[in-house]
Amino acid sequence: GAEFVLAHHHRSIGSAAALLCPQFNEGTDAPFEIVSLHVIPRGESRALALVAVTGGGSRVYFSTEARAQRLYGGGTGAARPAAFEVVHVRLAPEGGAVPRALRVHAAFCGGGTALLAHAWSEDHDAVVGAAPASAQIAARAARQPRAGLVELASAARVEGRTWAVAELGAAPTRSELDAARTRNDLATVDPRPTRAFAVLTNAGVTVLEQQRPVDMLRALLAQPAVADAQLRAFVGAHGLDETCAMCFTLLCADGAARAGMHVQGAARRVLFELGGVPRVAAAPAFAAAAARVELSGRHDGLALYLARVLQPVWAQAALAGDGARLRVGIAPAALAAVQERLRRLQRFIGDNQRFVPDQLNQPAAANQALKQSHDAARCWQAEAASLAALYELLVHAAEAAAFLGLLADFNLPAVSAALAPEQRQALAGTPFGRLVCGERAACRELIVALIASQLRQHVSIASLSDVLSQRCASLFSVADVALYKALEALHAAQACDEGGEAAALAREALGLLTGIAASLPVAQLRDACAAFEALAQPGAVAALALACAAQADPQDAALAFWRDGAPAGDAREAAYRRRVACYRCVLDMLDRRDAAPDARFLQQLPRDDALFQFALFDWLLERGHAALLFQMHAPLVEQYLLVEPRTPEKGDMLWHFFVHAGQCGKAACVLRELACARDLDLALARRIEYLSLAISNAKVAVDAVRTRGALPAEHEADGLGALLRECEDQLEIAQVQLEIQQQLRAQDAPEAPALDRRLYTVSELYDRFAEPLRLWDAMLLIFRASNHDDAELVADIWLTILRTVLDDAQRTGLMAVGSKVAQLGARLHPSAAAFPPPLIAGILLDLALERASEYTPGFIGCTLLQARVPHAAVFDALSALYAKRASQPGSAAAELLAREVAALATSWVDANGLARSPLDSPGSPPPDESLPVMDVDSALSQYIINATLNNNIDLKNELQRVQSRLRQIF
Repeated sequence: GAEFVLAHHHRSIGSAAALLCPQFNEGTDAPFEIVSLHVIPRGESRALALVAVTGGGSRVYFSTEARAQRLYGGGTGAARPAAFEVVHVRLAPEGGAVPRALRVHAAFCGGGTALLAHAWSEDHDAVVGAAPASAQIAARAARQPRAGLVELASAARVEGRTWAVAELGAAPTRSELDAARTRNDLATVDPRPTRAFAVLTNAGVTVLEQQRPVDMLRALLAQPAVADAQLRAFVGAHGLDETCAMCFTLLCADGAARAGMHVQGAARRVLFELGGVPRVAAAPAFAAAAARVELSGRHDGLALYLARVLQPVWAQAALAGDGARLRVGIAPAALAAVQERLRRLQRFIGDNQRFVPDQLNQPAAANQALKQSHDAARCWQAEAASLAALYELLVHAAEAAAFLGLLADFNLPAVSAALAPEQRQALAGTPFGRLVCGERAACRELIVALIASQLRQHVSIASLSDVLSQRCASLFSVADVALYKALEALHAAQACDEGGEAAALAREALGLLTGIAASLPVAQLRDACAAFEALAQPGAVAALALACAAQADPQDAALAFWRDGAPAGDAREAAYRRRVACYRCVLDMLDRRDAAPDARFLQQLPRDDALFQFALFDWLLERGHAALLFQMHAPLVEQYLLVEPRTPEKGDMLWHFFVHAGQCGKAACVLRELACARDLDLALARRIEYLSLAISNAKVAVDAVRTRGALPAEHEADGLGALLRECEDQLEIAQVQLEIQQQLRAQDAPEAPALDRRLYTVSELYDRFAEPLRLWDAMLLIFRASNHDDAELVADIWLTILRTVLDDAQRTGLMAVGSKVAQLGARLHPSAAAFPPPLIAGILLDLALERASEYTPGFIGCTLLQARVPHAAVFDALSALYAKRASQPGSAAAELLAREVAALATSWVDANGLARSPLDSPGSPPPDESLPVMDVDSALSQYIINATLNNNIDLKNELQRVQSRLRQIF
């Protein structure tokens, strides 16, 4: 405001300065005097506020913050100063032509530069300039991080007495002051001086320009004859890297600031002759790491210059927007300046093809050193690779800048409105550096949107394609030119009324697109296929999509990946997904067709791409057109159905396919594999069905092979016969497994579902199910299937089964026992392991004796006959049992067995003679002629003698009637 308030005052500035720097004000007889005060802007220093210039040329710095705030930050930012202290003293500049004892009467301080007006004489002043020596500071800081400030100083005589000194140009803004905090006079890409000062004297105004290192180098190179000693001294003062960067600044200057031909030639000579060579850095004595390669100063100078050119725009948002539209986020002037510098640098490197000089162009000493080094080749290779990467960065950055300028010229906000919202959101805020290095795809998306915008406006894209290919070659290649010419041809074909002309344009577009199919993005492939489909060109759709798939995967890695079962994490998966996306264009076209697909149309599709055929087969199955599969290319259909993953549907189709092709042997193999597959979710009944079908097909195949009769056919028949026997054995075991499952389901046992998962072996069925769960019938069936002979165990099982039936009060005693034996025996006979007739006859005899009141003559024989046991086997069992059990001829067992033999003989006579016996039930098997009549007659004679001896008249008469009838007939 208009009112000033005393905040602080300092009465002992000289003493405070002397405490900080004992040399303060030494060497001068003049009393302590402050010549001028200068404000230090907040953007230039956070802790310092004022600098006072003394009559002796010293600078005293003041701070308005307390010590803790200065050291640790966290300033209050209050309007009223917290302190007013002397915190630093910088002595008068020294060196060069600067007088030893200064008598300063006017001064300027700002931006790190100080100009002091020294009374040289009564008629002249000497203006002493001082500025930080950036090169020396950087070098010292590399060796000692807390090294002190180093200044460069010089003096210039001006006529008259100096009244004032001021910097020319507009007052710096806050952002410029912030940039000045980290700027040094080395970090520049502008060859023109950036700071100028006006010195007002009583004789007039003198303008002084601050000389930066690049200005000093220009002046040095402008000399008619530059001594090598001078150049080497300059390089020693500023470093080889910085000297080379300054040479690039001079060589890549624009027209107004371009140095003369002499200066440019000298700068080029410095680069190529003094730029150094790559070498292996000396490793510490105990270093374990590999030797490090130090690249040449020429390389590092290029890297520095390129970084300084890109620094103003690198972190800026190249694309900005509000969500609905995008715009270029970098100011046009800044973008144009960066682009022009990049183009000039690119032109310079292009004009100097031997930018990486070989060893022959190096000084003799350097050549000798390299020859003595075994790592010379590695050093040059490392430098060449790094320079190539820098050049690639340079080209990409120049093209990105040109591309942004082109977007601005073509109204980027309007073009970006056609992008999807998620695309705009992803692009908004993209820094220029990411656009150059990581978001090349974003540039292509914008190019597509730009081309589409031109096509919507019915504007030819030929000129735009030329501009893009010239300015942005890496973003817009020859393939892109062909792509957009093809899109333009398709657009013209859709607008054409003449069918022949439209077809010609479509063929032209197809030729262009097929030539660049390898680089055609999937999204643009879909657009092109949609255009061909709209033109009624289904063949073009298939040809283009399959060309894209083939050119994207020339090694057929996708097919190998598919045949291997598509393993997770495989590197070939990307190629597979790319090809599937291409095939999707054809399949989507088939989905959109009104007519159902027919084999004739499908067979017209290209057949040289096996993976496409497999994708087409998948589509047919998904759409319910499996019948068409058998009319397709047979070898590929077989490969398709055989490849993993297996499914029941594909298995069914495969064996049907083999039957359709007349290859029943292969069909039988497939059916057997389906039945035995553990990785397929199949019901047990379906597995049994597959085994039955496998047996049928194997029999057909065996008959067909034997019909041919050749020797190879006999070997094939033997193999098919072995397959047939295996299937029959497995079917028998599977039927046992089915019976176990049915019994468990009837009991609601939790083990039942496990029997659906696979086919078990007989040992597994017995150990896991039948024996632990006491499934007696199943145990006997297992013995029959395995032919396992364990007479004692079988006897126990039969006795347990029949005793359970006999003791069941709800059943009809011996009649139920006979029915059980007949029912189970019919399934087990003629297995001697599971159904031995003598054993069964003995058990039935015991039960008949136990239930004598329920016994009827012929019970044992009739039961065995109903179990499909022949008469002869029944007779043998009864005879053996009589000999074993009827030790006493008059016993009940002997009489019962004699009656059984008589009833058996009567049954056999009736079956083979005049009439059927009452013992023969309606379900009895057909008669047989295997009964040994003489043995039966002899046995009857023995039984008659025993009955006579035991005075058993009824039994004797019955046996005599049977014997008499037997003798009459036979």
